[in-house]
Amino acid sequence: MPNTILIGAQWGDEGKGKIIDVLTER
Repeated sequence: MPNTILIGAQWGDEGKGKIIDVLTER
């Protein structure tokens, strides 16, 4: 999932936390 990694890098820690929440939900 390169898109998620790019978004996480752009958003920073907050973005990573959000992405982690979404990934853990799945």
